[in-house]
Amino acid sequence: MTPPARSTRAARAKGGQRGPNFRTAEPALLVFLDGADDYQAARAFEIIRNKAREANESIDVTRIDGESYEPSQLILASSPSLFGGAPLIEIHGLEKMNEALQKDLLNYLEAPQDDAIVVLHHSGGQRGKSLVNILKKRASVIDVSPLKKDQERQDFVLGEFKALRRKADPEAVRALVDSVGSDVAELGAAVSQLVSDVDGPITVDAVTTYFGGRLETTGFAVADAAVAGRGAEAVSLLRYALASGLDPVPLLAAIGGKVRQIAKVAGNSAPSGQLASELGMAPWMIKQAQASSRRFSPTNISKAVQLIATTDHMLKGASRNPEYALERCVIAISRMAAAGPRAS
Repeated sequence: MTPPARSTRAARAKGGQRGPNFRTAEPALLVFLDGADDYQAARAFEIIRNKAREANESIDVTRIDGESYEPSQLILASSPSLFGGAPLIEIHGLEKMNEALQKDLLNYLEAPQDDAIVVLHHSGGQRGKSLVNILKKRASVIDVSPLKKDQERQDFVLGEFKALRRKADPEAVRALVDSVGSDVAELGAAVSQLVSDVDGPITVDAVTTYFGGRLETTGFAVADAAVAGRGAEAVSLLRYALASGLDPVPLLAAIGGKVRQIAKVAGNSAPSGQLASELGMAPWMIKQAQASSRRFSPTNISKAVQLIATTDHMLKGASRNPEYALERCVIAISRMAAAGPRAS
């Protein structure tokens, strides 16, 4: 197990640098995931879980939700197992933790179990500030704060390619960030798609083919048609993309990205430059999302966000026909856009 790392906040304070990222996460007595990016946090949880299992196949994983925690749950989960499985405890939603968890954690930090691994995620806010300060001193700290700068997003994309043992031209990395945007989950899906579909080094031409120039092969064309209310075109492009062998998951990621952008800007009349700075999106993306948001009622924006989440669940194992689930999602969003802002 690795020793505690220095505080993420201290690392960022010195020259604006970020702390250790999720790829460096290692099993330890205490690992603190500091920041509001759920995707990076999920990757850190996964990496630690996999490394712990590599070291001990009988690892016993317990997931704890901070808001619904029951008294003594941590004590029971961290106790040595009669069957020899070392405990790995994942505590999610620390920013919403109840009083029982805060009390039990403060007691646990005084004498952590030697053979237990405890991974905790706090996405920000004042809840449990004193506990967070203790964790930053005693735990191995992983920075999972949002990637706000283009350079940070480019570093993330480059790291994804390196993790998959693929070379990517610097110009291709920049083009991918410009095309896909600031959502790291969508950037990760885009990298996976390129690695899966492209042989050899990733070039600007490859990025343009999938995410810029040849729109008929990308999820972004499907997304553009859907949020514009052009249902027939969206379905036609979707079927073409699926017939070309594209995975439904990155296609949905592109559609979901458009919907989330619409949700972010809906009802906000601030200048695109100001919103771009606040939301971490390019100004042209803000203008595009604002135009699309005028076709949706607030109720339908909420429905579309929920539909994306449901469809994502179906694509990842809950449906026997993921292509059909994705097509139904595209049709539903197209109909919402076509119905206009007064629809409910």
